[in-house]
Amino acid sequence: MKRYLYSTLVIVLVGLNLFGQSAASPQGGTLSLTEYLSKVAKGNLGYIAEQFNVSIADAELKAAKVFSDPEVSLSYSNNEDQTLLMGQGIDAAISYPFSLGNKRGAAISLAHSQKEQAQSAVDAYFQNLRAEAALSYFSAIKQKQLLQLQLDIYSQLKKLADADSLRLQVGAIHATDALQTALEARAQQNQVIQAEADYRMALSKMAQLQGGNYSDGAISLTDDFPSSVKEYELSDLIKTALEHRSDLQLAIRNKEISEKQVRLLQAKRAFEFSLEAGYSHSAVVKNEIAPAPAFNTYKAGISIPLKFSNLNRGEVLAARNAVSQSEAQYRDTQVSIAGEVTQAYLALKALEKQVGQYKKGLVEDAEKIVQARNYAYQRGETGLTDLLNAQRTFVDLRIEYLGIRYACTEARINLEKAAGIWDIE
Repeated sequence: MKRYLYSTLVIVLVGLNLFGQSAASPQGGTLSLTEYLSKVAKGNLGYIAEQFNVSIADAELKAAKVFSDPEVSLSYSNNEDQTLLMGQGIDAAISYPFSLGNKRGAAISLAHSQKEQAQSAVDAYFQNLRAEAALSYFSAIKQKQLLQLQLDIYSQLKKLADADSLRLQVGAIHATDALQTALEARAQQNQVIQAEADYRMALSKMAQLQGGNYSDGAISLTDDFPSSVKEYELSDLIKTALEHRSDLQLAIRNKEISEKQVRLLQAKRAFEFSLEAGYSHSAVVKNEIAPAPAFNTYKAGISIPLKFSNLNRGEVLAARNAVSQSEAQYRDTQVSIAGEVTQAYLALKALEKQVGQYKKGLVEDAEKIVQARNYAYQRGETGLTDLLNAQRTFVDLRIEYLGIRYACTEARINLEKAAGIWDIE
C-alpha cells in the first residue's frame, strides 16, 4: 500500500512540474487606463457610428438655410397663323412665394436644435461608453490579480508537495500526508486554468470596446484600483449632475425641438402669397377682317392660396401635446438623475466602509496564520488539515478583498457617471 501511494505521488509531482513550466500570465505591451480610454474613444465602432448623426444634422441645418425657389413659366401660342393669319404669341412670367410666418427662420431654428440634440446624444453615448470601458479595464485588473493569487497559491502548494516528497523519503511524514499535499497542488491547477481563462476573456472584452480583435497575451495592464478615497458632497453631486448630465441636456433639446416644431407648424399655416410679373409678345395679325399690329403686354399680380385646411387644428393640437409630454419627460429626467446620484452615493459609502474593514489587517492576519501553520507543519507540531484550512481562509479573504475593491471602484465610476463628472485615473 505504501509503495502504491509513493508511485501515485511520483506521478502527481511529475504532472505538477509539467504544469508549472506552462502556467504563466499573458505577456506583452503595457497599457494604462488613460491610454485604454483614449483608444476606446478613437476606435469604438458604435461611438464612431453615433458621431455621424452630428454630421447628418449639420447637413440638414445647411439644407434648412436654402431660400424658396422662384418659378419661371414660358408659353408659346399660335392662333392659326398659317390659315387665318391671326399671328403668334410668346408669354413669359416669373413668380416668387412669400410667407408672413417666416417658415425659413423657423426651419433653421429647428434644425439648429436638432443638431444640438445629436451632439448631446453623442456626449451621452460617450459618457456611458467611458464608464463601461473603465469598468472593463478594472474587471481585467481584478482577473489579473486573481490569476496571480491562484498562481501564488499553486506555487506554495507545489513547494509544499515537493518538500513532503523529500520528507516521505526520509520517513518524516506518512505517505498519506504527502499524497494529500500533492493532490491539493494538483487541484489548484484547475483554479489557475479557470483564472487564466477569466483574465483572457476580460482582455477580449477590452479589445472589443476599443474596436479591435483580442490578441492572445498582447497587453499587460499597468494600473491598479484607485487607492485614495475621494470625499463627495451629495448636494454638490446632484447640482453638478443637473448641470452637466448629457441625458438631461438631451431632454432639454427634446423639449426645445417640440416647441420649435409648433412654431414651424404655425409658420406653415400663416398667410402666404406669391408675387408675379410677366411679359408677352403678340406678332402681327395679317387677317384682312381684323388686322392688328405687333404689340407687347406687361403684367404684374399677386396669388393668394385659400388655406381651408387651416380649419383643421388636429396637427397643432398634437404638436402642443408633444410639448407638454417633453416637459413632463424633462422633469422626470431631473427626478431620476437626483435619485440615481443619491443611490450611487449611498452604495459607494457602504462599500468604502467594507474596504476599511479589510484594511484593518484581516488579510495580513490570515497570511500570518498561514505562515505560522506552515512553520509548525514543517516542524511536525501541527497537522496538514490545520495548515490547509488556514490557507483556504487566507485565499477566501484575498478573493473577497479583491471583489470588494472592484465593487468599490465600480460604485465610484457609477457615481461619477451619474453626476456627470470624471476624475478616475
